[in-house]
Amino acid sequence: MRITVAVENRASAPLVAEHGLALLVEYDGMNILFDTGAGTALLPNLAAMGISPDGFDRIVLSHGHYDHSGALAQLAPRDLWLVAGAETRRFSRHPGVPVRDIAMPERCVTAIRSFRCHEVSAFTEIAAGVFLTGPIPRRSGEDCGGPFFLDAAGTVPDPISDEQAMLTADGVLIQGCCHSGIVNTLDFCCKEHPEIHINTVVGGLHLLNSGPERLEMTAAALRLHGVETLAALHCSGDGAVDFLRRSLPSCRICQPVAGDVLTF
Repeated sequence: MRITVAVENRASAPLVAEHGLALLVEYDGMNILFDTGAGTALLPNLAAMGISPDGFDRIVLSHGHYDHSGALAQLAPRDLWLVAGAETRRFSRHPGVPVRDIAMPERCVTAIRSFRCHEVSAFTEIAAGVFLTGPIPRRSGEDCGGPFFLDAAGTVPDPISDEQAMLTADGVLIQGCCHSGIVNTLDFCCKEHPEIHINTVVGGLHLLNSGPERLEMTAAALRLHGVETLAALHCSGDGAVDFLRRSLPSCRICQPVAGDVLTF
């Protein structure tokens, strides 16, 4: 299995960075684009790596935030796998910061009407040995969101119920932002496919502003499930990654940048 980081918050020259995530997953002859970044970096970075934007067999959207869906309008229509609600209007209201629209850009909402969209509502195998979780039950009590709302006034909280992850038969779990929480995600995957030992986690963990209790909970779950490799990206947070390194000395932990290639 090979994962190329196409879009990330950091990049190796000549690739460019942006606040977003896109991963190219090559698995058993299948090429999958997992998320698309915010829209400015994907195509230039693919060109810099000599990768055709027409070479993907599937596109998977982890959730509908702009920094994961923003380049959809730049891609040719094909099979797109997402959870219902990914096109929902949504906003962030961080204290002291103007309200921001963080939804899928309207141009992308329009563009995906020409895609072959597959709505994932339960654990689903989309190719041999490649599974999407669909909506993940939230039972752990993890603080997995943020000041996210479905209206600009901030009266209706956004549960980000359209978030999903991808799991391969050889035990690699791929996240976008992990708004459902890594404890919930690991538990759900193991419940649905107990025969798969998740040895590797790749992607964002949404731990940027997490306190000690959440970090301890995360470390305990990774330890319990026997995760051996963690490639922390995007919204994981440098402080959180440092904490996990100290707490999980036997786990190989890295922070890839755009242009890096991971093989498992």
